[in-house]
Amino acid sequence: MSIDPSKALVDVDEATHRLRVSRATLYAYVSRGLIRSERQVENGRAHLYALADIERLVWRKTRARKPSGAAATALSWGLPVLETEVSQIDRGVLTYRGQPISEFADATSLEQVASLLWGVASDPFQNACFKPADVPGWDSLLALLEGEGPIDRAIALMALTRRVAWARRLSHVPGNDEARLVQALACATTGRALDTRLPLHQALAQAWNVPDAADVIRRILVCSADHELNTSAFTARVVASTDVDCCTVLVSALTAFCGYEHTGVIGRSRALLAAARRGADLDDLIDEAQAGEKPLAGFYHRLYPDGDPRAAMVLSRCRVIPEARRLIDTVERRTGLRPNIDIALVVVEAGYGLPTGAAEAMFATGRAVGWIAHATEQRASGIRIRPRASHATLTSDRSTRLAAANQPL
Repeated sequence: MSIDPSKALVDVDEATHRLRVSRATLYAYVSRGLIRSERQVENGRAHLYALADIERLVWRKTRARKPSGAAATALSWGLPVLETEVSQIDRGVLTYRGQPISEFADATSLEQVASLLWGVASDPFQNACFKPADVPGWDSLLALLEGEGPIDRAIALMALTRRVAWARRLSHVPGNDEARLVQALACATTGRALDTRLPLHQALAQAWNVPDAADVIRRILVCSADHELNTSAFTARVVASTDVDCCTVLVSALTAFCGYEHTGVIGRSRALLAAARRGADLDDLIDEAQAGEKPLAGFYHRLYPDGDPRAAMVLSRCRVIPEARRLIDTVERRTGLRPNIDIALVVVEAGYGLPTGAAEAMFATGRAVGWIAHATEQRASGIRIRPRASHATLTSDRSTRLAAANQPL
């Protein structure tokens, strides 16, 4: 069958083929709760099966049968490859050091989350106060970067910050210097000098002149702080394992962050919402978006088959413009897909009149806390990340299988 990667459901023939089991065994997996299923809309007697659950079982069987086979798939949404206490996603629940993020969403600040993820008893931001004058050449470089996106500014300005003495004076336990780097990154992504005497969510609300958005900004920063071993976090750990300074870690993580699977999805989600606001027919808009090679931007996340809890925590407490509500409702009605954090960010951007790029600025500012936590944990482990490669002859059949495996579900 032709698999729609945005829905991540397969029919019975594809499910049994991937599992290499009979239909009876597949039905047994379903009855035991190992694989979720739902009825096909066009054929009420037939069922579709959750691809994520099927792959989880395949990986589990592969690991037990052939460790080398498990290792070959581990780097592509596969078996865990690193131990970490920073965050974990298990059965659709995201935790920070074992605590569900739902415990932080209502009242916790990013600064408090940083204390938790960095493993420090006191607030590392308490005496941190970044000022653009701390980095010679900052204002000039910012002027040169006018018109560039927030992540491009952050990459350039973090690289410049690397030359400053205090940015190189970093310990194995994050403190004020690392906190100043998070503040610096926030200044870079917004392109503004922030009042860093304030908590970051209040400083951002003040800079954008939207005081009523302060709490939803706080919620976004907290929900964005970390997300297990995504591409940018893994990049941070690889680079940190070579014993580099924190600025270099942030530059490397930001570079990975600007790819399609990170901020690229935010940009496409923004375009989708913009089309809805222009009055485009939503059914046609959804059909057109799903006809491409990429999944529907802003909806569905492979690790959250029942919906992205981060998006739910943001959208439940923010101003949602009517066009955004209609878009979300129509997508769910048509496809069963629920919003993820990317569309939630641009819904907030639109609902509060934030400048274009505020979504990426908030996301990157929050995620910087997680990158630093991962880098610190990796350095403390003393392990250099250096996987080995196995030789493979790329046959036409294997090329087809690799192309299918690389679909961003």
